[in-house]
Amino acid sequence: ENVARYAEKITSNVMLEDSLEIQPIVLRSLSQSGKHEACISKGIEILSRLNFDIPLTITPESVINAMAITDSIASKFSMDQMVNLCENDIDVSVHRFVKIIDAIFASCLASSSSFLPLVACAIVQFSLQHGICHESTVAFAAFGMLKIFTKGDYGGGRYWADVVRAIAKKLETTNKSKMMLRPKLLMYLMIDIWFLPPRVISQKLLQNHQNATRKGSIDAAMLALQTGWRLKLLGGEQLSLIYKSSEDRLRLMTKHSPYAAKLALLDNMLLMELTGKFGDYFSAFEGSICNMNDLQDVAKLTKDLQLLQSSHVFNVLIEYWRGNYTGAEESSRLASMMVPVSKMPTIYLIYHTFFRGLILFRLYRMYGDEQRLKDGKEMIDRFEEWALVSMAVFENKWLLLKAEYSASTDEFDQALQMYEGSIKSAQNHGNIHELALAHELLGNYCSGRGFMTTTSNACFEKAYMYYAQWGATAIAEKIFLTHNLEMDSAAKQELHLQNQKHSRQWD
Repeated sequence: ENVARYAEKITSNVMLEDSLEIQPIVLRSLSQSGKHEACISKGIEILSRLNFDIPLTITPESVINAMAITDSIASKFSMDQMVNLCENDIDVSVHRFVKIIDAIFASCLASSSSFLPLVACAIVQFSLQHGICHESTVAFAAFGMLKIFTKGDYGGGRYWADVVRAIAKKLETTNKSKMMLRPKLLMYLMIDIWFLPPRVISQKLLQNHQNATRKGSIDAAMLALQTGWRLKLLGGEQLSLIYKSSEDRLRLMTKHSPYAAKLALLDNMLLMELTGKFGDYFSAFEGSICNMNDLQDVAKLTKDLQLLQSSHVFNVLIEYWRGNYTGAEESSRLASMMVPVSKMPTIYLIYHTFFRGLILFRLYRMYGDEQRLKDGKEMIDRFEEWALVSMAVFENKWLLLKAEYSASTDEFDQALQMYEGSIKSAQNHGNIHELALAHELLGNYCSGRGFMTTTSNACFEKAYMYYAQWGATAIAEKIFLTHNLEMDSAAKQELHLQNQKHSRQWD
């Protein structure tokens, strides 16, 4: 803080051209203090004085125009030519300009600012024209994310991720490789999630955590640690493994990155709901956060829109597993209202869309309201688009939503076909948590029709088994008690043998 105040004093008393080395310090200080609006406002003013053309008022047309210009400039370069622009005799003034833009970009990203596309495009354009600095590569990853976010161009997003990977490979043997930690995080969390299963990406993130720790980049290390374990949680990893060191991870993050710790707290709250095991998580915050409402109050006070939206999404999941579907619907409504952060291409968007669809169809069957059915159909349409990008990631969820829609519109044969398709897809791709869920929902559907008691009991028994195998013991016990499962000794032995078989399959 003292350094930042000293830097601010210097910049206010010298010409702009003489303060370019110090301006990024001032901007980063504002960003790291959570003063994102002030950082962006001051940064845009500096860029305007340096003749960067970034409009003060953002419109859809200005974003489309900026991306079109960036595409046009990039089209003149092959991927190899872009890599060759990296760190080749770049003038020191280029580094200074990019550091300023990068400092603004960090706040744009943290706050999901409407300036994010324009700042990312400015960095990419400037870098392609003057040389690619290590500081600018995070904007290349962001531009790939924006191709997905603004245009639904998943192929374009993947191309820019490959550019980042190629630059990282060139820099990995240099002392600049530390600077690739942030671009890789962005690439994994906003681009690769559309092509690779969460458990695969979690491995990459935890490797990134180890690399960042070795290189002394603590913020990047903590964020990689938190997101790596979050993707394990959402991706169906054994919950007992996640629970085992959850308190230690949270305390480590509390010490080194309070922001990552708050996000990890959400993971642990969901973990408690699934397992029925209670950890001493809130004590890490020394009384400042004791429940979800406290966490949301902190997010509102600090204007942390990402944390607030994340809390609403996790409330959707928690209330769903509690069976409080109206509460889950309300949390989903709050999460959906937070545009543009709610539409960013993240893991939150994927799982919020999935559970929102399940909730809407369930409530439609319970209470009616054609708008619920219409909105649920929109969730199916999103998953159909995503499934065409990667069946391995999205197929079983897409088919399960289609099954629930058909169940809601009394299309018996279609519903059964979709439930069975979702079960098969979940088995094929190792998604044991969603395999359990599909069996439970099929059991609910069969039970609701009255004459399929034997089939519904068999579904509930399998749901119980797979939930238990996943480690969601609280959910498994609820299934057992709610549906009065009374398995005889032969059935229990068969379930035990199947459990052993599938445990080996997913090891």
